[in-house]
Amino acid sequence: MGPKKKSSVWQFFNKIDDKKTKCKLCQKEIKSAGNTTNLIGHIRNVHKAAYLEIQPKQTTFNAVTTTDEISNPLDLDTKVTPYNKMDDGVLQFQPVPSCSGSQRSGAPLPKTVNETIDSDLDENVTPLKRQRTIQAAFKDISSYSESGAKTRKLNNCLLFMICKDHQPFSIVENEGFKTLMKTVAPQYKLPSRTTLRRWLDDKYEVISETIKKMLSSIEDITLTTDIWSDTLNMKSFLGITAHFGIDIELYSVTLGVYELDERHTSDYLSEILLKVCQDWKIDQENVTAVVTDNAANIVKAIELAFGRRKHIPCFAHTLNLVAEGTMICIEWRNIVSKVKSIVTWFKQSCIASDELRKATAAATESSAGAAEVKLIQSVDTRWNSTYYMLQRFLELRSVINDILFRHPRAPAMLSASEISTVSSVIMVLRPLEAATKEISGDKYCTSSKIIPLVRCMLSKITSAVIEDPVAKEVQKLAINEINKRMGSIEHVNALAIASILDPRFKRMHFNDPIACSNAVTKIKDLMKKNLHSNEEPESDSDKSDKNEEAFSLWTDHHKLVHRNWKINKSEDVLSDELSVYLRTPVGRLKENPLEIWRDYKIQFPKLYKIAFKYLTIVGTSVPSERLFSQAGLVMTEQRNRLKGKRLSKLLFLHSIDKKYWNM
Repeated sequence: MGPKKKSSVWQFFNKIDDKKTKCKLCQKEIKSAGNTTNLIGHIRNVHKAAYLEIQPKQTTFNAVTTTDEISNPLDLDTKVTPYNKMDDGVLQFQPVPSCSGSQRSGAPLPKTVNETIDSDLDENVTPLKRQRTIQAAFKDISSYSESGAKTRKLNNCLLFMICKDHQPFSIVENEGFKTLMKTVAPQYKLPSRTTLRRWLDDKYEVISETIKKMLSSIEDITLTTDIWSDTLNMKSFLGITAHFGIDIELYSVTLGVYELDERHTSDYLSEILLKVCQDWKIDQENVTAVVTDNAANIVKAIELAFGRRKHIPCFAHTLNLVAEGTMICIEWRNIVSKVKSIVTWFKQSCIASDELRKATAAATESSAGAAEVKLIQSVDTRWNSTYYMLQRFLELRSVINDILFRHPRAPAMLSASEISTVSSVIMVLRPLEAATKEISGDKYCTSSKIIPLVRCMLSKITSAVIEDPVAKEVQKLAINEINKRMGSIEHVNALAIASILDPRFKRMHFNDPIACSNAVTKIKDLMKKNLHSNEEPESDSDKSDKNEEAFSLWTDHHKLVHRNWKINKSEDVLSDELSVYLRTPVGRLKENPLEIWRDYKIQFPKLYKIAFKYLTIVGTSVPSERLFSQAGLVMTEQRNRLKGKRLSKLLFLHSIDKKYWNM
């Protein structure tokens, strides 16, 4: 007999005596009892990394082999054979011998095969896996029935994927998707397209009812709306989104896209807006503002439906009009046209595009994770696209120049003076681009930023040192366009109040003292209105008591005195609350103003309601623009027969948070 092989688990233990060992990793004493069962159990449960280290050294134990015998892991002199091979090849388990009298008297019992295997998980054996019970197997099968738990969960996830990822209903008929589901869940039965449409309608009904209940309880809601034309089917849609605040968070909901089958008159659009509010249980009085572009028909529709004061022009659209206004300069327009023709040539020439890709590949490879650098084309309907086109052109101008030089039919490259002009004009356009990005969010307060952004933007453009004559002309045009389109922005009550009640800005960015004073007066009027609305009306018992009093000629005088005293007292309280707020330190720019007002709620209770109402207004109609971008991803050639109602449901469910899908 050869030397006994030592278990690999002993590398982690020191032997104290025949019955005790000490772990080298945690210094804990472990009873060994002559085998390594407790030692391996300690390593497996306490030191998992060490257990994984010795695990690969284990060999697989095959419980159903018909040829091999299992050697004793303790390397005993005898062989333990758990299975006897019969003549017909069938395995029969060898029973354990019964205990003799000497064994009953205290002699150690012989180990069974299973006990021997479990007692020593060394390099020779690994633990056997337990077979599932019949009950567990049947439970798993029943969970994939039509009403089973796993089937319901997979159905919900499938519908969620279709709505969130803009997948067509026909995905359940695709061979690749079928193969995937057959591999992941073989017992799951994929639904048909018709079934998916029915599930979509049911899910929309359930979730929309929940949102309607929530919207009916919201007191301050901002709507954004815009019109989109689907060129694939030549249809027009009116998109509407709702925005509101809860505590310190801002939320957005897509109410839907509504197909327009008549002329886009203001009367027709106003009827649709009012019907949508009625369908979604939105009270007209709770609509704080409606943000749209400057189209005459939509502006008039808002005036008819909600009133002129509730309309706010989209600030991002106005910024885009300022950038377009700079194109009046003929020299500058010619330079932009030349750059655009060069970019178009690269987009239409595969050879030139390949050369550009190879030339920029080295720079891309040197910076880890950098994306491929391409030229950007200017699109009239895409904001700031001209700025991005010029910026990328300047970045790649040396490479572009080399490629154009090698192609005789290529458009002419810009001269040195024209490149200098482009560099200078970019300095003028950069504030417009930064302001557009800053104002286009819907998860943070934007209405209070408009007046500060106008002043900061105007300051940056005015202070820019420009020497190029063409760029100077563009600079003057940009300043004139800002003054023309945004010169009276401080007189828009909603934006002025939002700016003053934003603890980060207050009155700092007002250029017009009259506009600032009017906004402060408006805030005081709103505080008085809220104060009077909270006053309790005089009860009938009080009136009867007064009627029983003796006649007095000075009764009206006493009433006037009492009313004057209450007005003076309330004005003092209101003016004190507003003046104290205006004297508080200005907050940091990165702070959430709603979070600051949550801390101010106890100190300024009357101002809090007004601040929450105006700070939750959205400054742009960008959410409606994004809604139509999503609609373009849904309404593809593959789904060109999609009806307007189903498109509206898909976009609504796409905008809903995941937590609502488990309803």
